[in-house]
Amino acid sequence: MVEVHGFCDERFGALEKSFRANLDSGMDKGASLAVTMQGEFVVDLWGGTRDYGLVEPWESDTVVRVFSASKAVVITCVLMLVDRGLLDLDAPIAQYWPEFAAHGKGAVTCRQVLTHRSGIPGFLRSMTLHDLGNAPLMVAIIENAELWYGPGTITCYGTHTFGCILGEVVHRLSGIQFDEFVRREITEPLGADFAFSTPSTSTRVAAIWPAEGQLPPESPLAAAVLAEVDGGPDWIDPNCLPLVIPSASGITNARALARVAAVFAMGGELDGRRYLGRAIIEESSRVQNRAVDELLGPINYGLGFGLDHADYPAPTPTTFHWGGYGGSFIAMDPASGISAAFAQNQLLPAAGYGSDPRFSTFFRLLGEISNTITGVSARER
Repeated sequence: MVEVHGFCDERFGALEKSFRANLDSGMDKGASLAVTMQGEFVVDLWGGTRDYGLVEPWESDTVVRVFSASKAVVITCVLMLVDRGLLDLDAPIAQYWPEFAAHGKGAVTCRQVLTHRSGIPGFLRSMTLHDLGNAPLMVAIIENAELWYGPGTITCYGTHTFGCILGEVVHRLSGIQFDEFVRREITEPLGADFAFSTPSTSTRVAAIWPAEGQLPPESPLAAAVLAEVDGGPDWIDPNCLPLVIPSASGITNARALARVAAVFAMGGELDGRRYLGRAIIEESSRVQNRAVDELLGPINYGLGFGLDHADYPAPTPTTFHWGGYGGSFIAMDPASGISAAFAQNQLLPAAGYGSDPRFSTFFRLLGEISNTITGVSARER
């Protein structure tokens, strides 16, 4: 049996059992799982190994790439600017970034980017990870990018354009670099071990086990978006660890992600510090776009987050969440005050958002536990 460390409140024991089973079966090589309730940790588990030799143990401070789970932090930054009155989600992005308007993009809004209806799911050119991590280059590329189709007409997940566009909006409105805003306003106050980059010499970063095989894209449009970035081998190259790629380069663990999620679960205030107002949290958790995403399939979008859907039920109808390529996730429920996160180094292919077996099992168990604790059926709230 694989050794697991940390603690788990007995009420959440089913999660620990599933976490251990995944490690024992080999579905996970190394991983971390965390849950908070009313702002306090009730689950903080880690176990397995973090190196390709399967020798070095996954430690309390081990971190790993969480790919698109990073977008939850991008979303948080944007919502903070809205809450402060600095950003109108329905105003043209060009109002804050005039050069963005080129090539017919003058009417595109941040709300459309957050709900993946911007008309800019990709760059219409090949990209490398080093391109994506070069902020000045990406600003120029986005400014010169052309619409693929009319904004608001088609839903297609912006794998990298999402973070490139919104990250620059954060930069322009805050006056500081995107990753510095994250550090000052979110991760440092929270004490959350999350960063978009780390030195290539870092020994805390877990090796990544790539998914064995890839499932076919949902549509020709999705295939075109995915074909633009040929970064598969580079994601596991230590030389790419210093690159800041807002949509996907987050390096963290479940404890830190659950801490970020707790801000939402607690209505925007945690440990006496106000991060967000309840109004913007409520808006972010309402359906903004119910669609069949060209890349992800059927989905309900809030403001960037995924919401409860028949094809991939959230733990409760009031939970909103997002996941990263290969299986990581972040989830939060203001109704119960519960937040949760998972980070691992074994990537699994999935048929669509939410279809990873670990993701779906953890979500089901979280719902059952929430029901038991609150005494209210999660589906009746």
